[in-house]
Amino acid sequence: MPGLRFNLNSITTRLIIFGVSLLLIGATGRLLVLSHYLRGSLIETNSAQLETLTNHVARSIGRELDRRRTLLTQLSTRLPAPLLADPATLESRLSEIGAINPTFSQGLVLLSVQGVPLARTVTAKGLDPLPWPHPGLSDADTDTDTDTAGKIGIGKPFVDSRTAVPLLPMVAPVFDGHGQLQAYLIGLSALNRSGFLQALHVTPIDSAAELMLISPTERLTLGTNLDGPALGPLPEAGMDSFGDKALAGYRGTELSRHDEGDDTLDAAVSVPGSDWILIARLPTAEIYRPQAELRRFILHNTGFLILIVLVVVTLGVRYLLGPLRHAAAHADRMMLDEIPLAPLPIVRNDEVGHLTQAFNRVLAKLLDSQAELQHRAHRDPLTGLPNRHLLADRMTQALARAQRNQSWVAVLFLDLDLFKPINDLLGHDAGDQALQQVAARLQGALRRVDTLARVGGDEFVILLTDLGTDAEEATATVAQKCLDTFEQEFTIKGESCRLGTSIGIALGNGDCSPDKLLIAADKAMYRSKLSGCGEVCWSSSEPGAPARQASATLPD
Repeated sequence: MPGLRFNLNSITTRLIIFGVSLLLIGATGRLLVLSHYLRGSLIETNSAQLETLTNHVARSIGRELDRRRTLLTQLSTRLPAPLLADPATLESRLSEIGAINPTFSQGLVLLSVQGVPLARTVTAKGLDPLPWPHPGLSDADTDTDTDTAGKIGIGKPFVDSRTAVPLLPMVAPVFDGHGQLQAYLIGLSALNRSGFLQALHVTPIDSAAELMLISPTERLTLGTNLDGPALGPLPEAGMDSFGDKALAGYRGTELSRHDEGDDTLDAAVSVPGSDWILIARLPTAEIYRPQAELRRFILHNTGFLILIVLVVVTLGVRYLLGPLRHAAAHADRMMLDEIPLAPLPIVRNDEVGHLTQAFNRVLAKLLDSQAELQHRAHRDPLTGLPNRHLLADRMTQALARAQRNQSWVAVLFLDLDLFKPINDLLGHDAGDQALQQVAARLQGALRRVDTLARVGGDEFVILLTDLGTDAEEATATVAQKCLDTFEQEFTIKGESCRLGTSIGIALGNGDCSPDKLLIAADKAMYRSKLSGCGEVCWSSSEPGAPARQASATLPD
């Protein structure tokens, strides 16, 4: 085939040789370095994922504890003190609360300070009587002779002998109106119910990962996502090195090596609102499984790939370079003005595509620069309003339209009053702020089709187009709106300043030039200046009469 001649001067030939060489080198290099790299990468990725997901589970459990703590506090503070002497009514009240809000799955129990049961909900009646001091309460919960008496807390988990259900008690004090401790309100939650530790069982962590919720104070396992008892003792010290580190205060992720060879990736985080620890363990065999599968895939397919790459690269390189030739031809046509300037199409997101994107960015920057130059040529840099050039262009179009449609055009020439004192007293930057605020206020008083332009230091022009037979009335209304915008003081650099404006108005119907109409409004403005601040002056002493003539309203 003529297109496939072997030519060392061709970039296609050089790319083919280079590609085949890289394939041979890569096939050898992958077997040497990929294993080590993938192991580190997989450990790093899984460490971040394991710690993130463990934190998520810990926060979920913390929210469940906060929800129960909040409810128990609300119930204890709102429990009427007189009900403590009426066990039947008290028990009915607690049962109603438990039925409406079954947050505590095993019910609520009210104990006196001496540990005598005062009332319990229906769900709590099937449990063992709570002895005193109860194994689910800490010393601080039952110590009535210290400053810690009656503080709300999480008690020691225990297994109810009647139901064999592991329970977590939470205790809140009940005070009378004088701040005296009267009783303890205890909420009981089953540790093996998904409603409490649901996040421990419903989690995106791989099923091979083990989650363990630990109470370091009691050295108990409170729950796990694997089959087994929900409440059990921790291993003896020295049997679980990572567990010992977590109990000693370590938080984070670590690769743990075990003598039996079952290495694990371990993570430990604190459960908010408690001293509990959540430990996650993921066997490294699960982590390295993608590496082993990839290694087998490379070994099985490298030989076959070497055979087909010679053919694929030879034919494919020429095909892959096709978009580059197409992009170059497209750019040539734009340079010859055969087609307008526009971004080149990106066929593929490869090096050729990146080159095309770079060309498109340069083209976009060029077009933006042209647009910016055009904007600067037609806009006032301080206020962003149209300047004299853009105003003249719009006036020309408006007058041509007025002549065709037999409508009217109005020009309002505004010059600010009391502007010079702001510049002299507060500085030119204050004057700039004043001009920007004036422009914003005037813009808000106009229609979208009207034009507000800045034509001088403190001079503005308003162009009203497509006015009908009520042109004079409509123009006078706009002029009054402009005056009204200056009624409220301006706040400039923290100072309240007064500004006003003098307005000159000229009307035209298309029979005069933009310059003459603008000059007429300018002269009318100067006459309004002589009349005093905040005045409106028309280009004729009787503005109503000229507005009905066929020619522009110009000064005598």
